Amino acid sequence: MMDVAVLMSGGVDSSIAALILKEEGYNVVGVTLDMHKFSRENIKRTKKITKKIKIPHIVLDVKQDFQREIIQYFIDEYKNGMTPNPCVVCNSQIKFGIAMDRLKFNKFATGHYARISHEDSWVLKRGTDRLKDQSYFLAMIDKKRLKHIIFPLGNYKKETVRRMAKKIGIQFNEQCESQEICFIEGSYLRFLENIVQTKEGDIVDTEGNVIGKHNGISGYTIGQRKGIKKPDTHPYYVVKIDLQNNRLIVGRERDLYSNILFVKHPNWLSIPPPNTPLSMDIKIRYGQTPVKAVFYPDKNMVKFLSPQRAITPGQIAAFYAGETLLGGGWIS
Repeated sequence: MMDVAVLMSGGVDSSIAALILKEEGYNVVGVTLDMHKFSRENIKRTKKITKKIKIPHIVLDVKQDFQREIIQYFIDEYKNGMTPNPCVVCNSQIKFGIAMDRLKFNKFATGHYARISHEDSWVLKRGTDRLKDQSYFLAMIDKKRLKHIIFPLGNYKKETVRRMAKKIGIQFNEQCESQEICFIEGSYLRFLENIVQTKEGDIVDTEGNVIGKHNGISGYTIGQRKGIKKPDTHPYYVVKIDLQNNRLIVGRERDLYSNILFVKHPNWLSIPPPNTPLSMDIKIRYGQTPVKAVFYPDKNMVKFLSPQRAITPGQIAAFYAGETLLGGGWIS
């Protein structure tokens, strides 16, 4: 049977993905990426799990790559007034990029809740568990990788996966499962404060009136309400980050809505790049239900049928046609 490398973090999803493939007859090798200083616990947990399910385990050191591709990107995006999405970049550049190239296995698996199928060509689809579907985070991986990837959990519900883990006597920490930014302990704002130089600037409303001061624009994101000192009781939200003039532009709830966005570096996974306007469903954040829109390839522009709240530069717009993830692009 075929050899397959399974990326294992020590969490329930990747562990059960490895177990499923082993039971299907694959020669499974568990791989843990040594990405940053918090990886030690992941490595320790994974060693115990691979011993329990009787598969070999190796550790791949990608710390320098992770520092360059993920941590530095995260810092630079906030410096530039953007809101980064490190998980998307980690998937495309580290897990389904550098790690795949260095491991040189023909098949490569993770615990993502998504599906890959071969119809006329390889396509990536949403996971059947709608609450856990992680296809959004895979929108920027290279199309040529699809034929080498297996997602064993694509047709599983999270509750089923938890039951399988319990049945074989593996205990998991729910807090570890839900950690948001793996390379930061505690607040990302505190992390940025220690690295990014901040400079006080004006907070202005949409009419250009100065209504307050900020202590540095790094860490603010579109739609944010917290941290805006205002002269009246009506709530203000960040509607734009003016990096050039070091200003936060704030407005009312109604000012957060727009029906147009532009993307850069569109990535087409399941179809060739379109050359005419294409109707599709789009998610502009994880957990959102896809909404109707039209993509205009000549301008890399998306026009929504109904206005969307807090379209955030630096995040991903993921493109869908029903179950199929067509691709995605960075919101500019």
